[in-house]
Amino acid sequence: MNIIVIPMYGIGDVLMSTPALRILKESIPTVTITYLSMFRSTHDVLINNPYVDNNTFFPFLEKGRLESLKFISRLRKQFDCSINFYPSNRRDYNLLSFMIGAPMRIGHKYHHKDITELNFLKNRLVMEDYRLHNVEENIRLLSFLNINVKNIPPMEIFLTDDELRLGEKNIRNSAGGKKIGIHAGTSTFKGHAGKRWPAENFIDLIRNLPDYDFYLFGGPDDIEVNECIYSSINEPNKVFLLRNLPIREVASCIKYLDLFVSNDSGLMHLAAAAGTPVVALFGPTNPARLRPWQVKHEIVRAHSECEPCFNYSPKPLHCCRGNGYHCIRDIKAEMVAASIYRVLGMPG
Repeated sequence: MNIIVIPMYGIGDVLMSTPALRILKESIPTVTITYLSMFRSTHDVLINNPYVDNNTFFPFLEKGRLESLKFISRLRKQFDCSINFYPSNRRDYNLLSFMIGAPMRIGHKYHHKDITELNFLKNRLVMEDYRLHNVEENIRLLSFLNINVKNIPPMEIFLTDDELRLGEKNIRNSAGGKKIGIHAGTSTFKGHAGKRWPAENFIDLIRNLPDYDFYLFGGPDDIEVNECIYSSINEPNKVFLLRNLPIREVASCIKYLDLFVSNDSGLMHLAAAAGTPVVALFGPTNPARLRPWQVKHEIVRAHSECEPCFNYSPKPLHCCRGNGYHCIRDIKAEMVAASIYRVLGMPG
């Protein structure tokens, strides 16, 4: 059986599909799995994954329509099955699945924007369940391949020894203190900047934890917030700014931290895949679906009446109350510090 996995947008989305990939390959050892990625970062987190036979990258957004159609035509009739892992409620992904022409096209029905996003182009469907984690939603799709799942493994990223040595080198030895990573940003795609805890709150948190060392992570969308935190603290031996690291080097660095503090972001899931404990800050998105999977963690929320409000559809994230995302902004630094102490098993 030849199976193709249709593009996922974010790093976290791809990582949350890795438990299903492992179960699929172990249940049907003769299956050939092709994972098609449209972003370099999502391709790179699957490098060396033993459960992916063909880790294929094609940047649809950078290529013209004609070149994209030529690429898709080379995939036609090559696969027995296509899988749109959760959440992929986008018409482009559904059209791609249909155009590839696999007889079995597996995915979800969605509560929002289902018909307009052409989910009916898939022919094996389950309705999304708000109560389930995204990892569990992906596992549900394996039932169409007659796979009965009893135990779900963790998310995984497979780092080489050289990559691990590089990460260890980047994370400097502290003088007895704990090493804490911070992701103060998020993707800005579809309004996801609304998931960010304010920079001034991260600054307060760092100042209230004088015995710990902090490492700031992020991509191009996070340069401004990281520079703000770094310059405000102005203690180069306490706060380390890691700039322009490729995603696998980021993962290797996170693996040598004692804890990772993050908004709901791809790097939060990367930390979980690396096995590093997480303190996760949630506002408009749903921790039941998106909490760090199978790693020691705590969720910090303001528990606003309107949260969570984000649904999986092409509609961008927006504050449903129009009050500037108080669901995330009202989280206090002392609340996050208390979670850090508990996860690390340290006296507060």
